[in-house]
Amino acid sequence: MKQPDKEEILKQAKKIMDNFHSALEKIEKEKLEEARVERDECERNETETWKTDSDFREIMFKNAKRKKDECIEAEKGKWTQ
Repeated sequence: MKQPDKEEILKQAKKIMDNFHSALEKIEKEKLEEARVERDECERNETETWKTDSDFREIMFKNAKRKKDECIEAEKGKWTQ
């Protein structure tokens, strides 16, 4: 089976975005409610420590390509090039 080339993928992505944009324009703006979240507390407590699930931590480190001590090394933006 032939894999789609980059140009074909870009055309398909543009078509999907254009169709989505057209669908959004058809929605009556008066019917949309403003998105909001109601919370009891507006600010987080900075003194609380982050608790990581041990299984999640183990999986993350297992999947990481590059590790150094207790950190995962990553290259910012490499995937966008």
